[in-house]
Amino acid sequence: MTANEAGGKQKKASPSKKQESFRFYRVVRAALTPLIKLLWPTEIVNKDRFENMGGGLVVCNHYAIPDTLIPVAYLYKKELHVLAKAEAFECAKIANWFLRKAGAIPVHRGEPDINAVKEVLGVLRADKKLVMYPEGTRNREGTKEMLEFKQGAARFAIKAKKPVLPMVYYRMHKAFRRNWLYIGEPISLEEFYMSRDPADHERATAKIYEGMQATRRACDEYVEKLLAEKKKK
Repeated sequence: MTANEAGGKQKKASPSKKQESFRFYRVVRAALTPLIKLLWPTEIVNKDRFENMGGGLVVCNHYAIPDTLIPVAYLYKKELHVLAKAEAFECAKIANWFLRKAGAIPVHRGEPDINAVKEVLGVLRADKKLVMYPEGTRNREGTKEMLEFKQGAARFAIKAKKPVLPMVYYRMHKAFRRNWLYIGEPISLEEFYMSRDPADHERATAKIYEGMQATRRACDEYVEKLLAEKKKK
């Protein structure tokens, strides 16, 4: 008699915490997507660029909470990985539980955070997409100008040897007002791979910033042409 026969039927392996988290995310996403699309109707431009890219950093300008909810509804169908300020996790146990289940990674801004670095690199090396807001804070004025970028996105992309995909919202969100999320050309930082030189990190960050500015110009051109054509009809 084998050990399995002696012990009865072998129990199925329990699902991992990550699998449970992804299931939780999909259930919540299915429930929230109709509401998100109703409140913040958004056209995703060049969606194929997002779908065709494997793992990498997805960087976006940052106005308010909908910046994260809109990609949930329109882009991240199976799982979400996003870097978020640690303060959001610390306001209550339920907030920490929910954000973790939803795929958010807490980071302490302005100080070394080894745990966050390990989690981010783990996501990228698993060929997943991770969302970051390189300005490091919200643009509360709602302008199209972007603040100076932090170096985190460049450092992560270089360390994990992954591309950076820029996304830009045309304008600040207002309930029930149409908006556009324009996805730009992927940015390669291959020239900086393996470098630990701070000067290279600065140059890589500048390259990401330039890519975001190019995406902003393309976004504005696309939307303004579209609106002008509609006005003529």
